[in-house]
Amino acid sequence: MSTAAEHLVVVANHSTPVVHETRSHAYSSGNEEKVATRKQKAEAKASEGESEHSPKKAKTESEEKTRDVKKENIGNEGRAKDVKKEKTKNDKGEENGNERSTEEIIADFEKFCKETSEHLSIKQMREILEANGQDAGESDDAVVPKCQDVLFYGPLDDCPVCGGTLKITDRNFSCSGVYTEWSTCTFTTKDPPRRNEPTKLPDSVKDSHVTELLKKHQDPKSRPHPVSPAEKPLKGMMISLAGRLTRTHQYWKSKIEKAGGKVANSVMGASCLVVSPAERERGGSSKLTEAMDKGIPVVREAWLRDSIEKEEPQPLGEYDIASDISVGGKGIPQYQQDPSVEALETITSELKVYGKRGVHKDTKLQGVGGQILEEDGILYNCAFALSDKGAGLNEYCIMQLITIPEGQLYMYYKKGRIGNPDEVDEKLEERDNVDGAIQEFAKLFEGVTGNKFEPWEREKKIQKRLRKLFPIDMDDGVEVRHGGLGLRQLGTTALHCKLEPKVAKFMKVLCSQEIYRYAMMEMGLDFPDLPLGMVTEMHLKRCEDTLHEFAEKLRTSIETGPKRDALWADFSQRMFSLLPSTRPYVFRDFTDIADHGAAAVETIRDINVASRLIGDMSGSTFDDPLFERYKKLGCSVSPVEEDTDDYKMVANYLQKTYEPIKVGEISYGVSIEDIFAVEVSAGPSFDEIKKLPNKVLLWCGTRSSNLLRHLEKSFLPSLCFLPVAGYMFGRAIVCSDAAAEAARYGFTAVDRPEGFLVLAVASLGEQVTELVGTPEDAAELEEKKHGVIGRGRKKTDESEHSLWNDVKVPCGKLVRSEHKDSPLEYNEYAVYDPQQVSIRFLVAVKFEEQDVQYDAASP
Repeated sequence: MSTAAEHLVVVANHSTPVVHETRSHAYSSGNEEKVATRKQKAEAKASEGESEHSPKKAKTESEEKTRDVKKENIGNEGRAKDVKKEKTKNDKGEENGNERSTEEIIADFEKFCKETSEHLSIKQMREILEANGQDAGESDDAVVPKCQDVLFYGPLDDCPVCGGTLKITDRNFSCSGVYTEWSTCTFTTKDPPRRNEPTKLPDSVKDSHVTELLKKHQDPKSRPHPVSPAEKPLKGMMISLAGRLTRTHQYWKSKIEKAGGKVANSVMGASCLVVSPAERERGGSSKLTEAMDKGIPVVREAWLRDSIEKEEPQPLGEYDIASDISVGGKGIPQYQQDPSVEALETITSELKVYGKRGVHKDTKLQGVGGQILEEDGILYNCAFALSDKGAGLNEYCIMQLITIPEGQLYMYYKKGRIGNPDEVDEKLEERDNVDGAIQEFAKLFEGVTGNKFEPWEREKKIQKRLRKLFPIDMDDGVEVRHGGLGLRQLGTTALHCKLEPKVAKFMKVLCSQEIYRYAMMEMGLDFPDLPLGMVTEMHLKRCEDTLHEFAEKLRTSIETGPKRDALWADFSQRMFSLLPSTRPYVFRDFTDIADHGAAAVETIRDINVASRLIGDMSGSTFDDPLFERYKKLGCSVSPVEEDTDDYKMVANYLQKTYEPIKVGEISYGVSIEDIFAVEVSAGPSFDEIKKLPNKVLLWCGTRSSNLLRHLEKSFLPSLCFLPVAGYMFGRAIVCSDAAAEAARYGFTAVDRPEGFLVLAVASLGEQVTELVGTPEDAAELEEKKHGVIGRGRKKTDESEHSLWNDVKVPCGKLVRSEHKDSPLEYNEYAVYDPQQVSIRFLVAVKFEEQDVQYDAASP
């Protein structure tokens, strides 16, 4: 049957519908052929029979006439029955449109649209919509297809998610109603709910030329239901593949063919060429060069994935990776770039605002001594963001009042789409007096947020308003991406350092901008106009509360279908309004929340700690800034020599319990660069923890950007409970006896192979709870604070376990366990009291590609 999408295309284009052969037509065609064949065989057989048998006695003429009359009567009766049967069938078809074929419905709708377009005015169509409780305030172009849809298929019902009004878009019916103050409703469908009631016709159309036609569709029973098989998203497309992709060419070939497309060996005649962005760095294959020469779109692999997942071909331009390097190429907005290309851009770009006192770089006023205006304890510098998928918004705004030493005062205002410099409203204007500028600033604040400025700045009171931006509450300090060591400083900082050379090198890594820039880039939180690495504790608490609230709500919600989808969408938009990204999306599952929600909040929290500890190191390096930061850190870090028992124990533990990490189809092994012994002052000392029961030496995974906080404040429990690895025990410190598990968190990126693994002594306490599945609720575990062991599908060989300073070391090769249905791959250990965990070793490692195999480019 016809889909809403199909008939919408007909309305918009007024073209002759394309009729596809349905399964029933295909079968009827085949059956007719078989019937004809049987009939021919029967006639041939009868003919053969007549010739074989002896002639019978000839009938008299009257007998022949009598027989012919009887045959004619029987034939007439049969035809009459057939006509009656056909009429009954047609009557039923008129009563129930669902019994009609897709082609008939599409053809009827095409005729219906043509007739109504010719004989109904726009004014009459608006009246029809109003009479049937539909939104008639849209543009003329939107009113026509909506009215025709309502007249033919019946009035649309309200959105089943928020009760809003459904609108017709290019391919779907969608709602733009209010879900919460944070998000516009994102409900879309090809088969919208409709009211089971007669269509109302206003007086203005009752004498129209199409009145009878309209009346035919008034009764709900006479309306067809628009249903049809979905089109294959890549139908009619010829796609060429080149170079090493994250999946093999054979894998994508099967996916493309299932989606209706074909794979071409050559770029000649191809709709597009799919390559990895790495092809650019390698100089490109001959296919890439040929495609660029011929103007054939060259897109990244994500285009294939998204087109197949979304069941419609995505715009090639949004996935283009070649036009910006081709002759006459164009600049591509950040949010449309491949993540690896975007990374190169943001990793080298200057942070535009570094904190509450940071004058925006684009004003060019920093060089003349510009400073943020401060009056009565208020700094007039605000940043805002909004992510609203339903409304198609992903915006930011910066407002500043800036003074310069000569006495001038400037108002700076910048608002636009995150990641697109072409969609920006930017102004820098001089102001005559402070009071007038402050009043204007407060008015702008209210326009952007829907709230008063003073209550926000004085008491942090604010209410989120629909489609209004929300403040990113900046703290008064210097974000590490600005204050940390720059590339030009890295070579000289250790020259005058009093620290042991290996420790100086280690501190240089932790105090550099690079690891923090990469961490934020990998999470997509690196937009340079918004200093997320220098926000207030209140803003971080708001992020944590939102995460905890929705983790609980999503876990316990009984909603299904579109209503549950809306819940996920609302949570995602809240998170991306609080932590803006160039690539906001809707979290699909709890793993998404763990990796890009909880982990993101924890990483931003830890980068904020690093920003405060590092401060501003952008000046001279002759004062030994590394030693000063090391003293502020308040912990002891010392190298472990290779010939010591401790080094050999750690190296053996790593070797036995590590398995290669897979990124796409590439495996990464690991090698040790350095091992450091650590004593953290914020946690229990080794002597203190040795007195506790059930001590185990365990691996803990961490980003390099999180290390400074761990060393200053020791480990903190996870933010929330999620039914996935790492968070399934609730607010706990989670470690593993497998280095392979920790390496998943310590692994950085294929182009940055250095990372860190942590070894900590954890006391599981007197009572230990063992689990072989995900607990329904971790509240009881958190309350009892007993140690927990989650058994994984793999374990360490117990025959190889050993002791180190009276601490159990579960060092043994990884083997299959008896818990083959466990949600965990490796054993995980959870401790709820930070005073039962003590960091002992830091292992600096390098991840290395193993057994790399490249797909040969097709000739």
